[in-house]
Amino acid sequence: MKLKTSAILIAGALMGAAIMPAQANNDAMIDLLKVLRDKGTISNDDYKLLTNAAVADKEMADASKEELKKEVETATANMPVIETNGKLVVSDREGNWSFQPIGRVMWDAISVDNDGLYDGTAIGDNEGRGTELRRARLGFEGDIYDWSYKFEADFAGGDASIKDAYVGYGNGLTDTTKWGVKLGQSHIAFGYNTKASSKYMSFIDRPFYADSTISPARQSGAVVQINDKDYRWLLASSFTSGEIEEGETDVNDADTFAVRGSFVPFMQDEKHLFQIGAGYLNQGNGDDSFRYRQRAVSHITSERPIDTSVAGFDGAQAFTVDALGIYGPFHALAEYVDFTAESNSNSDQDFTGYSVEAGYFLTGESYKWSKGFNSGVSPKSAYGAWQLVARFENVETEGLVGGSVQTEDEADKYTIGLNYIPRKNIRLMLNYDKITDLTVNGVSSDAEPSALKFRAQAFW
Repeated sequence: MKLKTSAILIAGALMGAAIMPAQANNDAMIDLLKVLRDKGTISNDDYKLLTNAAVADKEMADASKEELKKEVETATANMPVIETNGKLVVSDREGNWSFQPIGRVMWDAISVDNDGLYDGTAIGDNEGRGTELRRARLGFEGDIYDWSYKFEADFAGGDASIKDAYVGYGNGLTDTTKWGVKLGQSHIAFGYNTKASSKYMSFIDRPFYADSTISPARQSGAVVQINDKDYRWLLASSFTSGEIEEGETDVNDADTFAVRGSFVPFMQDEKHLFQIGAGYLNQGNGDDSFRYRQRAVSHITSERPIDTSVAGFDGAQAFTVDALGIYGPFHALAEYVDFTAESNSNSDQDFTGYSVEAGYFLTGESYKWSKGFNSGVSPKSAYGAWQLVARFENVETEGLVGGSVQTEDEADKYTIGLNYIPRKNIRLMLNYDKITDLTVNGVSSDAEPSALKFRAQAFW
């Protein structure tokens, strides 16, 4: 009877060793066998037999696991690496090439109070509400050894408009200095607020002067840049000729030369720094026409109280200066633009604009600085990041018509906002804009239009 009992225990122990997870439970099996031996349930010979079987099983499992690991490594040696941290990037293991689909969606809901806004005639205190798909972009970008490429189009207007479309090359001059060139359509080398990506803006709309004819954004041509490897200093220059529309630029588009530099005189780390920048632009006369116009408080309204054309346009010169300070959760950014449109039939027309903004993260994050410009913010907690922002801005046009008639448009506006960033790729924004002073065609207006604006955006 004792032999039968021992045989049953041995068979049961062996079966248990076979079906239990080998790595985690072999040690437990040996401890159990030791208890059974000490209590006399099994003999010492049975204990040795079962212990040896358990040890052998563990060694076989370890050997199988190591062999499987090698087989997996061999099978995946030539497979690409896929990164999914807020984006989808496919690259090879040596870092020789990469490919990334990109895009952004920005949906706005706006309530406007025109408050007697002057657009040639007083239009009364009418209000309006509406929604807008402000941006709906799709594209891709990547690298092939020292070469790069990017293509992105915007479909928000119903038809595709080309934003970025270029091939680039970049390499290191020294251990601490890099250089690169872009051929195609990209941002010209000029203003900070114009080049800063809409994905990371602190406000729903850019300042009056930014991304306009007095601070152009993207054009087709060549952009060359040299910079410190950590972007403590940067110097870029561009030579372009108009923006691509329907696949080409117009032969009458003005040639534009621009240069921009930035320098970081103080940098404790990327969350405590001070940067200054400056740019210069020279533009040809092109098709002999020039116009600057701007909405007051909302992108969905048709009224453009600031609207100035230059007859006999004969080229332009402009400069811009900017300063950025980041100190932990607080940041401040200021920029000034001066643009002079030359005329061969009237006096030159002067355009000036400036903006001053400040922001504070209530949840302790920091305005992210990357490569000389702002970038995306990652919330510190699962509850997201909250940011308060405020901005004051001004734009003014001034000139003479026929050498005697003074023309002037001017607007002052302030914006306050609250931003919520639940995840690094998602942002909800609430802005309140109000015009505090408005002059149109040299006549002061009592209109003080305002708008309450909300945006939901996602990008990848």
